[in-house]
Amino acid sequence: MKNIFRCLLTALFLCLITLKGYDQNLQTVIKTQAMDMARALVNNDFAGFIKYLPPGIISMTGGREKLKNNMDSVSTMQGQFGIQFKKVLIGDPGEIIPYKDQLQCVVPEHTDMETPMGSLSITSSLIAISADKGKSWYFVDTNMYRADKVKAALPDLSPNLVIPPQQPPKITPKAGN
Repeated sequence: MKNIFRCLLTALFLCLITLKGYDQNLQTVIKTQAMDMARALVNNDFAGFIKYLPPGIISMTGGREKLKNNMDSVSTMQGQFGIQFKKVLIGDPGEIIPYKDQLQCVVPEHTDMETPMGSLSITSSLIAISADKGKSWYFVDTNMYRADKVKAALPDLSPNLVIPPQQPPKITPKAGN
């Protein structure tokens, strides 16, 4: 009887270690792909950025080509007004929640921009979604899309997904402003 109990305990322990390793691998994939998306945005590689947006968000914004054109226009305006991305930092993904044939989680994100009036720091969250068991991920910035619009474009979001409230941006004026 003791041997059976030890075998069951060992098997359970090995399963837990395997699941923990699987979760850590997924978190690495999520963070790597989120950093790739952020790098594309900072480098004005809008085609590279858009590939990480869920199809529902792309449709909501009028399609891939319209979205790319809009991003080009915004980038041009930012350049004209002296606004540029300095860095985007991606935090560690939160709990990965399986829901309706998807994996979902929330990823912290911090963006620093430079403006003529000073530095702008924005802390937000990305909703990360995978429909292929974690091989590829889509991301939605909760500061760019209001919660009601996100839920309309992504009706299969888990009710257990905890999205932190939006934080106001922090502005550090330039000296003399």
